[in-house]
Amino acid sequence: MYRRILALALLLALVLTGCAQAPASVDEACVAATTYPIWQFTCAVTEGTGLRVERVISEPVSCVHDYALSVEQMKILSRSRAVVISGLGLEDFMADVLPDGERCIDASDGIETLSAEAHDHDHDHDHDGHGHDHEHGEADPHLWLDPARAGQMVRNIAAGLSGLYPAYAETFSRNAEAYCAELDKLLEDGRAALSGLSCRELVTFHDGFSYFARAFGLEVAAAMEIEEGSEPSAKEIESVIRLVETEAIPAVFCEENGERQTAETVARQTGAGLYALTMGMDGGAAGCTDAIYHNIDTIREKMAQAKASGCFAVA
Repeated sequence: MYRRILALALLLALVLTGCAQAPASVDEACVAATTYPIWQFTCAVTEGTGLRVERVISEPVSCVHDYALSVEQMKILSRSRAVVISGLGLEDFMADVLPDGERCIDASDGIETLSAEAHDHDHDHDHDGHGHDHEHGEADPHLWLDPARAGQMVRNIAAGLSGLYPAYAETFSRNAEAYCAELDKLLEDGRAALSGLSCRELVTFHDGFSYFARAFGLEVAAAMEIEEGSEPSAKEIESVIRLVETEAIPAVFCEENGERQTAETVARQTGAGLYALTMGMDGGAAGCTDAIYHNIDTIREKMAQAKASGCFAVA
């Protein structure tokens, strides 16, 4: 709730500071994209059109559960002809300032989703309020880590922009299909690279890798999301430790921009290796496809390495 109050306060500030001037007009050539994966997809779709794509969230983040917009970010949203969102509640913190109607393009529209609480295992873990309570809704929003679903997002963006810029519709469609071909190859390459894994169970200390796991034939045996400033209960940690030991899981994975203290505790207690995966949200030189390739390579190499050595290693 406080995030919405802050967003409204920022919007009011913008209105008050501009009350002596004519309202800022929408820049017809400006398209806003909320997160780095969505920005990358939108840039790919609009290539060659002359449209300018501005990214709203530009700093490295693990997730945006408690994010608050700055004045400059509010300005990007207000001047853009279209705003492309990831959807499924990921942008709930900015819901009050997103445009209505066709100007807001939801990249997740119509895509089959997984539950935010659902994993591929039968190991139940007790939660005492210290973990993340999935404020972004019941559906898991991390679609972009599955190349097939990422392709659907790209096509949704192309379709939405075609309604606003019909003169570029053919270019949008052509660009989208070219990018989807890259994603198809990524899916094929990843499945081949991971086909030889003897252990296909993942223990992650971020709850956003379910789509990735499903896409590449892996199983999320446990996923623990830790809110900043809070700690999981001893019972939760013990449950994960017991799982890692019982299933002889050789490695556990944290998110590169996320909390890692709990993951280090589990790795130290079990002797499992600890390595970092990425959500592709950091906005660095590596794009979303590179982030998925990074995760594939990390899991393939580190799972085998940890199993062979049996020793604890921190990425």
